[in-house]
Amino acid sequence: MNVVILGAGEVGYHIASRLATEGNNVSVVDQDADRLQVIAEAMDVKTVCGKASYPSILEQAGAKNADLLIAVTTNDEINMLACQVAHSLFKVPTKVARVRETDYVSRKGLIGRDELPIDVIISPEAEAAKVVMGRLNVSSALDAREFFGGKLQLVEFIVRPKSILAGLSLKEFPDVMGELPVYVVAHEHNGCWRVPKGNTVLLAGDSIYVAVACQQLDTLMHILDFTYHSPRGRNVLMVGGGHIGFIVAKELEKAGALVKLIEHNEKRAEWLSEQFNNVVIIQGNALDQKLLEEENIDKMEDFLAMTNDDETNILSSLIAKRYGVPHVVTLVNRSIYNQVVRQIGLDVTVSPRLSTVASILGFVRKGRIHGMASLADGSMEVLEAEALETSTILNTPLNKLALPEDTVIGAILRNGDIIVPNGSVQVETHDHVLIVTTSASVAAVERLFEVHLEFF
Repeated sequence: MNVVILGAGEVGYHIASRLATEGNNVSVVDQDADRLQVIAEAMDVKTVCGKASYPSILEQAGAKNADLLIAVTTNDEINMLACQVAHSLFKVPTKVARVRETDYVSRKGLIGRDELPIDVIISPEAEAAKVVMGRLNVSSALDAREFFGGKLQLVEFIVRPKSILAGLSLKEFPDVMGELPVYVVAHEHNGCWRVPKGNTVLLAGDSIYVAVACQQLDTLMHILDFTYHSPRGRNVLMVGGGHIGFIVAKELEKAGALVKLIEHNEKRAEWLSEQFNNVVIIQGNALDQKLLEEENIDKMEDFLAMTNDDETNILSSLIAKRYGVPHVVTLVNRSIYNQVVRQIGLDVTVSPRLSTVASILGFVRKGRIHGMASLADGSMEVLEAEALETSTILNTPLNKLALPEDTVIGAILRNGDIIVPNGSVQVETHDHVLIVTTSASVAAVERLFEVHLEFF
């Protein structure tokens, strides 16, 4: 597949790396020569320096023969215009654009084959807001992702000292869970994530991802002695009223949470105050200890650091932790911080970059891939795939399938019902299958479904 990627920032870099690793012909366009040099040294791709919307630059990048164009520059207008140029001049069949501005995203009739020719719009803010809301719905979890149209959750927990999980091997897991069907699909120990085996022993401080039907999530939380409740009536303090903060605050207002939002920019704060009926907007500094105390930070149940500045988010989250806020969610934009924030006590983080990369790759993946996400530090991938009539994964007991190393089938959706598999279960035609694997094994997993490139 010939792919042109516009933008060599963190999102463009990671998409280029994934697609190039899978053997695609990738070209990357950016105006920053230093960024392009970093990409050229790290992977086998073509680089073109110039403005992404210029026809001559797109031509140099190979748009004439491109199967797919992915516009992920930091400028919405350049991304949209580049898609139009690629469509009108080079007939690129499939175009994906990252668009941040909600005024564009929310306008019906703007995007379409006969209007602005973009096949898929990815909004980093909307994707990140979904993840934040998932964290709030399961506030005792580090992470929570929905699959199978909201019927299944992947939930991440830390194994606490003296909990029923500490010292437990996974083959003993059913004894603790009783009749509750759940599956541990990923395990972290000493910073290393992998798909666990039956003899894997869970130690205090380890993290695990558990697949569970959404309707049984409260039962799982009760067994593990965790809390599970909706945001309704919860006292939430937010800092940052930018795009992500605004979307999250809107969702929390709808859910009935009691929200206070601190925004530093005076004009933005004035605008925000006009957008809400039941959200208190406060203009001020998120790191002002006196202000935080005046807003009763010590009585908050949730603290959400949603500004565009990673350092402010990290520091304000640490302050909230010091005041005893039980549930703190930290927005982290730059990957350099992803590895260190947990080491300093910030367990629940959201990365717009990872959410955006996963959404885009989920669209361009081969075959009937209905959902995709990166887990934890990005070393693990989860895919929701549909089994077709010709898929080699069909009609073979799971314990006899030649799955790639570090790969597990965590759940199956069949006729609306969730099946948590054992070794004797077989995948049937049109089943939706949840698979957890490593980034290196994604291509091998796709081959199990005998799928082909599909563009719309």
